[in-house]
Formats: sequence, C-alpha cells, structure tokens
Amino acid sequence: MAYFPHAYKKMFIAQAADVAGGTSSEDLTKGEVALLDKSFTSVATGAIAAGGLYTLAQGSLHSVDKIGPHHGGYQESVKSKGINPKFVSKIWQVEPAAATAATVKLATTGGTFAAGKSVFVRLDVKGSPALRFLGRNSYFVADYVVDCDDANSPVDASKVLLDIAADMAADPLVGPFIEVSVEQWDGVSAWNVITAANTNGEKCRLVVGGAYVDTKFGDCSFRPTDFFEKEPVQLILSELNETGDICAVDFQDPYAAGTESTVVLAKQGNGFGETVIRDFILSNRYAQEPYNNDPRIREITDAIAFEVDRTASYRTFNILHSIPRSYNPSGMHNSDQYLLTIAVDESNTALVGQVEAIVSALATAADVAVEVY
Repeated sequence: MAYFPHAYKKMFIAQAADVAGGTSSEDLTKGEVALLDKSFTSVATGAIAAGGLYTLAQGSLHSVDKIGPHHGGYQESVKSKGINPKFVSKIWQVEPAAATAATVKLATTGGTFAAGKSVFVRLDVKGSPALRFLGRNSYFVADYVVDCDDANSPVDASKVLLDIAADMAADPLVGPFIEVSVEQWDGVSAWNVITAANTNGEKCRLVVGGAYVDTKFGDCSFRPTDFFEKEPVQLILSELNETGDICAVDFQDPYAAGTESTVVLAKQGNGFGETVIRDFILSNRYAQEPYNNDPRIREITDAIAFEVDRTASYRTFNILHSIPRSYNPSGMHNSDQYLLTIAVDESNTALVGQVEAIVSALATAADVAVEVY
C-alpha cells in the first residue's frame, strides 16, 4: 500500500512542449515540458513505450541562475522522479469551466391583485459569500399591501412586482448579492423586461440573479493565504402565505415542472489562475523553493509564481504513479505515490494539444485511459 492515500504532488506550468524528441534536459527552453529517457533526452510521443523509464521535465522558469552569493543552479531544469508506465495508476485531465450564476423566476398566476390583498415574497441568499458577510445565510421578505380604498384597485401585477423588486435591490443584506428585474407577458409568446408599471392586466414575474463580485487586493498585496471567492451564491425565491391556506397562491411554483417560472442552480467554476498559482507556490515550497510574502523581496528574488496568469483559465493534466520501496525494513511491500500536474493556459490551443499528445502517449504505454473531467 502507499503512504496512507497521500500522493506527493509536483506542479509544472507549461509554456511550451517538446513532442519531437531529441532535446537534452539542459537545452529545454523556459517553461518547456517534455518526457525524458534514461539519458535525459526528450522522447518523441511516438517512441514512448511500455518498457521504458521516463522523467517528466520542464525548462526552468527562473530568469537568473544565482540569487545571492551562496545559492545557485536556479536555471537547472525541473524534473520529476522516474515514471515507470507499469506503475502509472491513473491519468486524467480537468477542463476549465466558467461559473454559472443562480437565477430564479417567480411568476404571478394572474395579472392583477385585488383590494385588500397582501403579497409576501421571500428571498434567501445562501453560500460562502453570504456566510462570510454576515456569519449566516441572508434572507429578505418583501411585501406589498393593496389598500382597501385604492381607487385603482385591482392593482396591476406590474406595479406590485416593481415595488417588490425595488425593495429587494435596496435591502443592505441581500441587495449586494443580486440583480433583480421584472418581466411581463406579452399575451402571446414572450416575456419582456419592464421598468414602469402599466395597466394591461398581463401576468408578470420577478427575475432574480446572483450578482456577487468579491473584492480583492491587487498583485502587489497578494499573499498565498489571502481568500479569493470561487463559490457563487444560491438563491431561493418563494411566496409566503400568512393566512395558512396553502391552496390560495398568487405565484407559480418555480420548482414545479412545466411552469413558466424556472430555477437555474449556481455552479462553481474551476481552472482559475488564482487556484493554479496557489498550488504552484505550495509545490515549489515542498521543493525547498520559498515564496516571500513581501512584494519588495519578491522583486529581487525572481519569484516564478507570477509566471501564472491569475486572470486566465487553465486545463490541468494529471499523472498519478507510484514507486515501489526496495528498502522497507519491515519486509512488507510498500510504495510511494506521486502526482504530477501540468497546467496549461486554455487559450493556447496549440500547447494544449501538444501536452495532451505527451500525456496520451504515456497513457497508451501504461495501458490506462485518459479520463476527462
């Protein structure tokens, strides 16, 4: 068995890839990744075989070889431990994905509200942004009461929902997390956004979307322990009935199948440059390459973490392999697991294809499938 389920992780930030072979490790260009053979020469993708022993290497990202009077060799290529294809247990790639904002739509069952009618709508905002803001999930109850002596009663649904929407947007606890609008049915086939009340008696709906943007410091104040928000808020929009009559509803159930009100659940994205840069810093620290939190010190120590574009989306290729221990004093068979991760800027389609070719060739030699997530 391995050392618990833990795998020692090493990360590479690919800026180029050698798929043709024949390049010695010292000739790899900055950020260039390749599979090396026993002679530390890159191997063409077509020559990667099941019986070989390979090393994943990358040309150093450092621009200088020596930092200070005593520490040198920073431009030496970065290498993994030996990879034997028969000990490769899994290879997979993770595609970047953009986040999806939550959207909920709550439509009225009719086009007007009668005199004396009380309308209550509750909005719940859930998730990490709300919890960090308040220490709890946030909610707001908006209401509208039609006066019994209102000369304009019954009141058009557009006026009621526009007032409710304005109350939601102005609330200090839920307003920062949402954008809210009102749409009205055209009587035929479409919903149209409205900004002013009218009297056409058509049904309307509230449209509430998650719109939270986290505040953050710039690059100069960046620290690996700084928090950056990845999770979008989840929204729940529902009608409240204070009479206790569950059959007396003024809105359609947005969660019921076949209704004109729909719910889009928020989904968290992945492949963020912010995540990659933190993983890269951690990987380098395991390799005894420190990262200083002081931006002035980073300027003079050639910090390579900023080779990662924090605004980009990255595809990662992962190789999980093990190396058997031949010196275990207990006499039991044991091995250590190693996880090699190659991050590639998704916008560089040519480089994505080259790294994928290297990984796929190794997967073929290892007789494992490249899983895609």
